[in-house]
Amino acid sequence: MEELNKIWSDVKKGEEKAFYSLYTLLFPNLVKYVRQIVKDEFLAEDIVQELFIKIWRNRNSLNIIGQVQAYIYKMAHHSSINKLQHLATSKNRVNRMVSDEEWIFIRDTYQVDELIIEDIECDDMDGLIRKTIDTLPEKCREVFLLSRYEDLSNEDIAQKLGISVHTVRAHIYHALEVIRQRLKI
Repeated sequence: MEELNKIWSDVKKGEEKAFYSLYTLLFPNLVKYVRQIVKDEFLAEDIVQELFIKIWRNRNSLNIIGQVQAYIYKMAHHSSINKLQHLATSKNRVNRMVSDEEWIFIRDTYQVDELIIEDIECDDMDGLIRKTIDTLPEKCREVFLLSRYEDLSNEDIAQKLGISVHTVRAHIYHALEVIRQRLKI
């Protein structure tokens, strides 16, 4: 939408009316989209509100390539996944036992999330992720790389490294949390 690209240009200049227009145009459908992911109306509204606050605060540093609407929807998707993961794991961190159902949801969600990163085609982001992976503890890094880059199942990783499946899950969660914190998303 050419109109949204023009509005975004004005938002980057700090024009509050343009930001309000962007908000008004996108908010209702973004909430519907996010609600499909998080399955909760109030949580969806909160996520979208936080997203617009983030957009306003970071308007000067956001480098939107392509269509503004597509970029913002990708941000909303990413924010939704991160919020779900945070809610699922906020009470107990790395060593928490994650149910098989929760794990399948997180695993499948992050596979989609990787595609979003590819869609954005941001070499800097990929470089930052790789640098962050390099800072992980050795076993955590090894598990994460086997999972994400060699596409091994948790069971295969556990067998290969002689650790439990729950330990594999904990290492993968820890790696994703470190990456999320480093990227501040």
